[in-house]
Amino acid sequence: MIIHLARHGQPQTGSDGLYVPNAGLTHLGRRQAAQVAERIAQFEPEASFTSNVPRAVETAKFFSDISNQSAHQITDLAEMETGNIWDAPPDFKRKVTTGDYLLDYKSLGGETIGEFSARVIDGFAQLLAKCATLGLNKVAAFLHEGVVGTIIDHLEGRSVFDPKRRDSMPYGALITVDTNKRAPHYPGFWETAHLDGITT
Repeated sequence: MIIHLARHGQPQTGSDGLYVPNAGLTHLGRRQAAQVAERIAQFEPEASFTSNVPRAVETAKFFSDISNQSAHQITDLAEMETGNIWDAPPDFKRKVTTGDYLLDYKSLGGETIGEFSARVIDGFAQLLAKCATLGLNKVAAFLHEGVVGTIIDHLEGRSVFDPKRRDSMPYGALITVDTNKRAPHYPGFWETAHLDGITT
């Protein structure tokens, strides 16, 4: 099965650099979402998926508007649960904003990297099962950087997401994976040409 995995557009953040709870996209994020939706529409996927997180749902809506397909939501494909990071010490927050997935989010009421990986792998299994039930061979998924990374790591035989294995995935970037092919599924780059020329 072919899956076009896209990261959501840039979300709203607070003055501390952390995502605003249940935030939607910025103006730039909406432009990124529109561009990745148009790019993915060229592949003519048979269906699309997203998490239940507003920034991913809003990104998926741009594709839904082009394709007239409602995205299937899979809750287990949400980004890592970080707990109450807004009340964490400044040094902890600074590490969060640099994409440090190996922090002790459990102490804040969040989940460990192992728990996150297991949940996402289960969510990915739900996506595959839905596709098998519906007889789908080519789909799109509008998700989160850590979720996309976990799916790629899983397809390459790793059970736990390693955030340091590859460069950070830009907002609105995409990658296409074929679940029937052997590793590697990450060719060393994210597809971003459709974002050229987008500025704030």
